[in-house]
Amino acid sequence: AGSPVTLRNKPSARELWNSTISKLTDPVDPAFVRRFAEGWLSLPVPPAFFEAMVQESLKVPAHVWKAATASLLAEDHSAELDKIKALTLIIWGDQDAFTKSDQEVLTAAIAGSRFVVYPGAGHSPHWEEPERFASDLAALIETVAIVAKALPSRQARTPAG
Repeated sequence: AGSPVTLRNKPSARELWNSTISKLTDPVDPAFVRRFAEGWLSLPVPPAFFEAMVQESLKVPAHVWKAATASLLAEDHSAELDKIKALTLIIWGDQDAFTKSDQEVLTAAIAGSRFVVYPGAGHSPHWEEPERFASDLAALIETVAIVAKALPSRQARTPAG
């Protein structure tokens, strides 16, 4: 959902690293976590759910925030995207300006991928439209099951690669 191809070309990600994430210490500031989570939303989510997500995020130590973000800033797997052979569902909220251009790149590079736009949603459509997201994901899983049943049994057990 709302995946960037890489963060290397995202100045806002580098700025967030430089200004905030690289400087995090334990315990991580709840105000930062709340702003970070709110920044990805365009549609309202139930307050109790949002608060639960903030509380779960507060369990993540500063070194994990730093390591995860540093890794995301360093990695670029765009040259590997055409090697993905699995059925792929790309879900994007049309208010997610952070990953807007990436969705077309992903869809073009991953053969047979399906691109679904959630109007009004931001970077977290799985939070903003959980029923629709679950339905779309269940449909993908059903398709995978149908395809797997159609394959000879030996192929169905062979890892993709």
